[in-house]
Amino acid sequence: MGMPTWWDERRYGLFVRSSVASVPAWSPIGEYSDWYRSHMGDDVTDVRLHPRPMVEVLAHHRDRWGHIDTYDDFLPLLTYDAFDAEAWARLAVDAGAGYSVLVGKHHDGWAWWDAPNTDRTTLHGGPKRNVLAEYAAACERNGIVFGTYYSLLDWGDPRHPGDDYVDEALHPHVVDLVERYGASMLWGDGHWGHGPEHWRTRELLDRIWAIDPEIVVNDRWWAADDHGPDGRPRTVQTFEYETPGDIVEGPWELCRGLGSSFCLNRAERAEHHLSGHGIVALLTEVVSKGGHLLLDVGPDADGTIPGLQAAPLRDAGRWIRRFESLLNGSKPWRTWGNEHVRYLDVAGTPHAIDVHGHTRFAELGAECCRVESVELLGPTPGDTETIRFHQDDDALHLDLPRLHSERRERGVDDIRVYRIVYSDNEQPSALFLPEPRVPIALAPLMRDVSPGDIVQLGDGVYTGPVTVPRGAVVRGLGGHRTVIDGGGATAVTLQGAARLEHLSVTGGPAGDAWSPPPTVEIIGPSATVLGCRIDGHVVARSSDALVRATAASGIVADGVDRLSVSRCQLSGMRWDVGVHLIGGSGHEIDSSELTDHLCAIRVSDATAVVVRGNNITARWWGIHLERTEGAHVHGNFVNHTMRGVDIDGGSQALVDGNAVCDGDSGCVAQSGASECDVSGNRWERCRIGVLQWEAPGLRLHANEAIDLHDTALVTGP
Repeated sequence: MGMPTWWDERRYGLFVRSSVASVPAWSPIGEYSDWYRSHMGDDVTDVRLHPRPMVEVLAHHRDRWGHIDTYDDFLPLLTYDAFDAEAWARLAVDAGAGYSVLVGKHHDGWAWWDAPNTDRTTLHGGPKRNVLAEYAAACERNGIVFGTYYSLLDWGDPRHPGDDYVDEALHPHVVDLVERYGASMLWGDGHWGHGPEHWRTRELLDRIWAIDPEIVVNDRWWAADDHGPDGRPRTVQTFEYETPGDIVEGPWELCRGLGSSFCLNRAERAEHHLSGHGIVALLTEVVSKGGHLLLDVGPDADGTIPGLQAAPLRDAGRWIRRFESLLNGSKPWRTWGNEHVRYLDVAGTPHAIDVHGHTRFAELGAECCRVESVELLGPTPGDTETIRFHQDDDALHLDLPRLHSERRERGVDDIRVYRIVYSDNEQPSALFLPEPRVPIALAPLMRDVSPGDIVQLGDGVYTGPVTVPRGAVVRGLGGHRTVIDGGGATAVTLQGAARLEHLSVTGGPAGDAWSPPPTVEIIGPSATVLGCRIDGHVVARSSDALVRATAASGIVADGVDRLSVSRCQLSGMRWDVGVHLIGGSGHEIDSSELTDHLCAIRVSDATAVVVRGNNITARWWGIHLERTEGAHVHGNFVNHTMRGVDIDGGSQALVDGNAVCDGDSGCVAQSGASECDVSGNRWERCRIGVLQWEAPGLRLHANEAIDLHDTALVTGP
């Protein structure tokens, strides 16, 4: 299966997303503003993970849009009276984008073209024009490949999600987008509520490929690569906001907004958006890992794309257009690079993109290769300059002054591209070929183990699953030397007082982010996981467990008491929970680092829990207390997270001595949270300090608010 020529030649696309939500154009910083309909209440279906109703949106709607009763009442204000399809297409050209995807229908159900079998279109309300047709034509005139987004979810069509909706709306709409409007890419979304059998997406895609065998589809149509006609393009794997960690084989695409929201969000400021330098840094990372970047803009209600979004796109476009042939004609080199440098293979020659002007390339040290020449690619094609350099075992060093001062903001002109000619070092002939290590089955080693025994594992891979008996210790030589592979099952099960120490555990069962299966499972009391690397989750099903100095995706405890999590490093995938404690009492989460989760720490229906001294960067929640009694949240640092602390029901929570920076709110108290104390906290560069919403008896004192965008206290309803 091959991709169409345009896909391989255009690595950067402009995502244009508009909906009725473009009128209020608001969400708390970190959320998606195009979900305004869902945030207004709890009467819509298939809402996964997003809070609803969202008290920040209720407060904003009360203050700004109190005269608007329902979501569809916004429609007359969606005038698009300044819409110019040519201006949109020219922005894509100026940005250096080679393709563009326009939202044909978002979750709110309003179609942006004369869609068949529905009156919920922009020809019947709002703009009163066929926005999709105008933009498709403008893209064609400007040499931009045109694609469309379509949400299978529909909050406005009463037929959804029944068979009538599938037969009369979904299938005819998608066929129409390809047949009449020539979409070269179909970008699906809103698929999660039902599977491919319900949506009949195989049947739908067969109809699409019969019209255009080269149409590109993403993975949100439930399209398997083994389905469809021979030679059809491979399904594009979608990453949302989170760039994969390494080179990915096969077609993939990163989609994200310029800010932390798709669509326009008036709560965001310039500092919440990518700069021109940030766009180029992101694009070069994506391309060096083998992917495409689809970067989203959100038009205003009048149809114009705000300067806050257009300016960085055009700034980045100066660099992207200069190096367009390099980006579009490249493939990943042997390594993608690092946070400072990206590597691309262009016709067999590596090119190094020095994003931050460090002039040092660790992947090209003398131990790796012998560099013969380095050329700087100039501001115009064909303009090059030979650069002096030296190599040592650690890196290739350019004999140039450091090109960027940390005292000024980086710009696109600071990003340099070097063509590097090298030869690989000759490798000495091996006298003896190393024998491959054969994985060792671990379960037989545990047969005669008694309480108090230590099973010392050596270098290599051990295969599970394995159960560590009561009171026994399984110890490795360190996470980089000793590995237990579960082979798709729970790799390690710990009985009472058993210990797992100083090793890596991989190969756990597959699952989804919101219901993770265990890679390591604790089934007996007083078990310990110490100094391990866990590729997946630790799940505690018995009390008095200890997880210390361990790296993992997350930790879950359900219905047990006194789980202790200390000095751990937990890293998520943006849609999961770092530590989730369900029920029980006496838990402690202390001195840990949690990054890239939807919610870093969630405590549900538990009592006397202590969350202390953690460093947190998450998406929507730093610490989420759901119906807890007597929780103590103290001395945590929460950064770039929508809600620092959320007291969601329950009573007598004490939130003190925490620092929250660069999020939306320092603390939210809602849903009947009563007799809680919020004191001695510091909130800096957030939108607001505290949101008190149906939270009686909340005590606020000695909190410090610095450089907030809005007021320190919002109350309601």
